[in-house]
Amino acid sequence: MRVLENKTLVTARKRAGYTQYDLAALAKCTQATISALETGAMRGCSEDLAKTIAKWLDRDVEELFERHDGSRLQRVTNASGSTRREAAVA
Repeated sequence: MRVLENKTLVTARKRAGYTQYDLAALAKCTQATISALETGAMRGCSEDLAKTIAKWLDRDVEELFERHDGSRLQRVTNASGSTRREAAVA
C-alpha cells in the first residue's frame, strides 16, 4: 500500500492525539517506520500495517493509502541494524 498524501497521514495522527511513537506502539512497528511513511522516505507498506494504522486513526484505509501494482519487496531495517524482507501487497 502507498500513502496517498503524507500531510493527510500526519494530520490524521495529530487529530487522533498520537505521537509517532504512540502510533508505532499501537501498530506494532517502529517510530522510524511511521516517520518514514509521513515524510515519504518509505513509499509504501504492507496492507496489514496500512489497515492497522487506519484503524487506530479512525479512518478508512482508502482515505490514507492506495493499492498499487508492480510492488517489489521492500527491505525493512530495524533500529538494531538487522534486516528482513517484507512484501508490499499490490
